[in-house]
Amino acid sequence: MARAIVAARRQRPIITTGALAEIVGRVVHGRPGDIHPATRTFQALRLFVNDELHELEGGLAAAERILRPGGRLVVVSFHSLEDRIVKTFLATRSSSGGGSRHLPEKTPQAATFQVLTRRPVTPDAAEIHENPRARSAKLRAAERTDAPPRQPRASLRFPRMRGRGERGLPSLAAILQGNR
Repeated sequence: MARAIVAARRQRPIITTGALAEIVGRVVHGRPGDIHPATRTFQALRLFVNDELHELEGGLAAAERILRPGGRLVVVSFHSLEDRIVKTFLATRSSSGGGSRHLPEKTPQAATFQVLTRRPVTPDAAEIHENPRARSAKLRAAERTDAPPRQPRASLRFPRMRGRGERGLPSLAAILQGNR
């Protein structure tokens, strides 16, 4: 896919999303009736440019700090990367943790959340029929306990992307037109 984008940029700048979708569609083939092959490409670009996974982690940590005891955290995720972050956050925050037999003992931390949804709540067939974009939605909920919030830590799961900070990220248009 990257080679096809580079080759297309040599011909002329990629200015529209339709042009990018056409390039991706020529390289990535799906089955008839499936979602468009470019959908995942656009999702990956959006995740990168908006730094969405780190924003989600930051939002969860902020919710832990600002919710009062009894406050409810409800998160709707739309793809597996988001859902994995939410699930892991709630799992670690809802238990005092027994530690690992392979690591040194740690002082147990009090649970900061009590999970309200054992499994994610997903839309039923009627809701998907009424709103097809809801097909991948997963809702998870937890209630804040009176334990103090845990110290935030750097993300171990997703390293920050280069180009963030004072310089910022190049625009998607600049990337596709070959200016970056």
